[in-house]
Amino acid sequence: MRWAGLPLIGLLLFSLLWSGISAALESRPLARDGVLDLRGWDFGRQGQLSLQGDWDFWPDRLVGPQEIEDGSAPPPARLAVPGRWTSQTVNGHPLAAEGIGTYRLRVLLPAGAPALAMRHNQRFVAWNILINGAPVLRAGHVGPDADSTDSVGQRAIAAITPGKGELDIIVQVAAFGGYGGIPRALLLGDADSVYGDWQVELALRAAFLSLCLSIGILYLILFLLRPRDRICLVFAVMSGAIALVQVTSNTPLSSELLGDQSGKLLGLLNNIMFPAVWLSCLAGAALLFPGCLRRAMVWPTVAAICAVPVVSLFTLQVPWLLTAAATLGLLLSMATLLTAAFIALRRQIALAMPMALAWTVLGLANLALTHRVGFNGVMEAGYCFMLLMQASMLIDHLRHLLDQAQQSNARLAAMNGDLEDQVQDRTRHLTDTVDRLRLAQERLVQSEKLASLGRLVAGVAHEVNTPVGTALTTATHLSTQVRDAEQSMRAGTLTRRQLADFLAETREAASLLTATVERTAAIVQSFKQAMADRTDDRPRRFDLADLARDLQPTLDTRLTNRPITAKVEVPPGLLLETYPGALAQVLGQLVSNALDHAFPGNRSGHIHITARATADDWVEIMLEDDGVGIADAIKPRLFEPFATTGRAAGRTGLGLHMAYTLVTGLLGGSITIGDRPGGGTSVLIRLPAADQEAPLQGATAMPT
Repeated sequence: MRWAGLPLIGLLLFSLLWSGISAALESRPLARDGVLDLRGWDFGRQGQLSLQGDWDFWPDRLVGPQEIEDGSAPPPARLAVPGRWTSQTVNGHPLAAEGIGTYRLRVLLPAGAPALAMRHNQRFVAWNILINGAPVLRAGHVGPDADSTDSVGQRAIAAITPGKGELDIIVQVAAFGGYGGIPRALLLGDADSVYGDWQVELALRAAFLSLCLSIGILYLILFLLRPRDRICLVFAVMSGAIALVQVTSNTPLSSELLGDQSGKLLGLLNNIMFPAVWLSCLAGAALLFPGCLRRAMVWPTVAAICAVPVVSLFTLQVPWLLTAAATLGLLLSMATLLTAAFIALRRQIALAMPMALAWTVLGLANLALTHRVGFNGVMEAGYCFMLLMQASMLIDHLRHLLDQAQQSNARLAAMNGDLEDQVQDRTRHLTDTVDRLRLAQERLVQSEKLASLGRLVAGVAHEVNTPVGTALTTATHLSTQVRDAEQSMRAGTLTRRQLADFLAETREAASLLTATVERTAAIVQSFKQAMADRTDDRPRRFDLADLARDLQPTLDTRLTNRPITAKVEVPPGLLLETYPGALAQVLGQLVSNALDHAFPGNRSGHIHITARATADDWVEIMLEDDGVGIADAIKPRLFEPFATTGRAAGRTGLGLHMAYTLVTGLLGGSITIGDRPGGGTSVLIRLPAADQEAPLQGATAMPT
């Protein structure tokens, strides 16, 4: 039903075409012997008229008003207007296609003639129009030879003041690189009527140009959003080509927009747009009706269409060739397109009938323009019909996309409801888990010994299973949604709205995953808190040598019954202003880590702790051992929680993580672990130094 109005529009266009032909056949006054008698013409009632008939003509001369007035001009010949020199003769001799010439017409006006206006439709060769001796209209600049002639600039309409009831019109023509003559007669009429028609045509063509550009931009946007819809690109190109036809044709719109440009250049661009439009029609047919275009017809059609702008370069040598080439290209195009539409109709493709009608109207409009029949704007009427058809298809396409979006919204709403139920269920489990973890954290805070961490890890690991299971369930559901979206994208049914909704759902799932992982991370935080609670002292200024001296007895105790020696060499005067308890805990943890991992079994070895000040106001603490070193598999994860090679021996893998957290967080420094030259492990701790000149306020013992 949405295409039901297209036959009516087509019938209306055919009616306008017929009315234009009828108007062309209507009897109008004609000039005879260089004189057009309009003394019986009523401009107000009978309207405008074209100045047709036999004009005075001087070939190969640019005759001015003064020469005619003083009689120095030779006797003129007679030449019919409108007409092109390529098909005209003077005194039995054919006129050259190029050259110069002068036309003259005396128009006898009725008594009391109103203010008049004249309009011309020539753009592609140079004209200069004088009325009663004064220059009025022009196209380019007229000169006696090609070097002094150009087609740049135009004045296509002007008001005329009748003088003594007569108009003496002189038209000087200089045609170089284009055929000469007056192919379209000058238009004379009441000034209000001529200017009014000019403004109306300008407004209509501007509106038509806006329609072309709007439809083209909309189709281009659709193509950018969905590149697989190549028909949108074809229609965008066609709309752009039709728009360029409007601005390069000899119309009021072109005069207003490009009045200072070269007429020859605009003519060439206009000819190039002819194949652009019809090649777009062929491409559209190939996409709309796959397999319906006959290859044996397509290639001759493409060749004939593309030949038109090339043939236009040889119109001077063969004047009739351009019309013949355009006619052949149009007939082949219509035959190819209508054949494809007929095949598509037999296959019951919905767009076959409206597209056939649109191509027919467009082809007939182009034929009418090519052979100069029909009303003014017949080609634009055909283009308008095609654009209206495209607009109908665009609306239908947008409606289809909207329906798809609504269906996708309904599906996503159902999925969202299911997901909300799942989230609520998982939230209840997470709440229970958090409560249990909080209790475990409180017990951990009360723990005074690092050994208690090992016993708590097993319980916490059991508690971690629930949020990890929740995260796994959410990730599985998210994977299913990604797979469905990927299938929709491959099937070509994924719209921009679907994508936006899918991203929103994914964002919600990601938020749930983040919350679950954050709950799990709270367990790790509890371990850090347990260790940090041993360092509840405030930051204070102390000598690192004092802390190292207090650390030595503890090391000796740890080394009892072990074939390992520990040596601490820290020079006095290395002042720090930080948390001594936290630093002692870090050093103790590093020593414990070395004892547990560097010297397995009853292996002997050495642990060496040194310190020094750097030039950039830092203190570096180095702890080295000559043990077995670090396994390559664990090196990238040394500071990660639960990273250990001794889990079978009951170790938790939290020691280095707590040391790293204390050094980089509470102490404000850095810690790195690497291989020691010659074997073993080397740990480097960098801490900001305190003011080395300020005295200590008192002795500071290592916290216990």
